[in-house]
Amino acid sequence: MGNQTEISDNATITHRTYGAFTLPEMQLQELTVNSTSIVFTTSDNEGNFKKTYEKPFNETAFRDLVDLFEENQFIQMEERYVPQEGQPLVTDVGTLEITLHEKKHTKTVTVDPYYSEYMPEGLQEIDSALVELRAYALSTSPEEAEKIAETWIETAPTYSFDGFDLNLENHEVLETFPEQHFMNYTFTSRHGGYRNRTGQIVTEALTPHTIEIAVSEGEVRSAVIDGEWDEIAQRPLEKDPDNADSNAGVSGTAGDPVEMKYPVSEEETPWDQWYGEGKIQFIKAPTQAELIVAYYGTVYGIDILDTQAVEDCDAGYPCSEFYIVKVNESDSSQMKTLGWTDFEVTGP
Repeated sequence: MGNQTEISDNATITHRTYGAFTLPEMQLQELTVNSTSIVFTTSDNEGNFKKTYEKPFNETAFRDLVDLFEENQFIQMEERYVPQEGQPLVTDVGTLEITLHEKKHTKTVTVDPYYSEYMPEGLQEIDSALVELRAYALSTSPEEAEKIAETWIETAPTYSFDGFDLNLENHEVLETFPEQHFMNYTFTSRHGGYRNRTGQIVTEALTPHTIEIAVSEGEVRSAVIDGEWDEIAQRPLEKDPDNADSNAGVSGTAGDPVEMKYPVSEEETPWDQWYGEGKIQFIKAPTQAELIVAYYGTVYGIDILDTQAVEDCDAGYPCSEFYIVKVNESDSSQMKTLGWTDFEVTGP
C-alpha cells in the first residue's frame, strides 16, 4: 500500500513569524519555498516597508526538504503547540506558523510563543531547515556583491559622468547575519571633482580615485570616494572640527581599520543591557560577538568589522581580559566616547 502521507513535489511550504518584539519593519517575516525558488519577505503588520529577497531553488533540494516533512510526519502533527505545565514562559518572541500547501490539502502548525522547547523534536528539525533557507535567501555571494557594487558605481553620478577603468583592489566579507561585503575599487575620471558636473567649470585632468563600498542584503549600504565624498548622499563628508586633519571624525568614511578594547568585568555591558530591555530579538541566544555587532550597528550606525575576547598581559602584573573590536578609523572617536580605548598589543 502506498504512503498516505506522501507530499507532492508541487507543494508550497511557508514559514511565517509575527508579533515578536523587533524592529517595526521586521514585524512580519515570511519565507515561501517551492521546487524552483525561495522568497523571503519582511514588512510591518500593515505590509509597509516591504522588502523581498529571492534565490533560485531546484527540485532535488526541494525533494530533500519534502522528505524531511514526511520523515517527521508533519501532516500528523498537532495544529498548535503551546507551553506545557512546568515549562518556562518565553515572551516577546512572537508566533510561528509553518504551512504545507498542496492542491487538495493544506496543513498549518502554529507554535505560540515561537520557542523551540515547545516543539516536538521533528518540528524543531523542520524549523531549523527553514531558518537555514531564510539565511540563504538573505545571503549575497562574493560574486553577487561585486556585480551589485560595480553596477551601482557605474550608474552613480561621479563615475557615469566621466569615470573609466574600474578595478577591484580588495574584497572582505564580515561573517555577520546577514553577511556584509566591504570592497575597495579604483577608477579614473577625466576631470577633477565629484558628482555629475554637467554645466560646471571642471579641470581637464586625469584624476585617480578610490571608492570604498559596502554591500549587504543585496543592496549598497555605503559608498565613499577618496575618503571625502559620500556618493550616496551626494555631499562632502563632514569632518570633526576638533580633529580635522584625520579621518577619525569623518562621518561615513571608512578609513583604515583600528582595534579598540573594552574591559571584561562583572558589570553589565551596554549591549547586554540593551538586549535585556528587549530592543532586539534573535532566533537563538546570541553570542557576545553577535550582540556587539548588532548593538553598535543598530544604535549608533557603527560597523564592527571583527570582534573577539583576548587577554592583555604585562610582565609582573595579572592578565586582564578585554573585548577587542575592529572598526573603521572614522568611528574610533565615537567609540572612545562610548567607553572603548585604543588596543595595543603588549608583551614580547
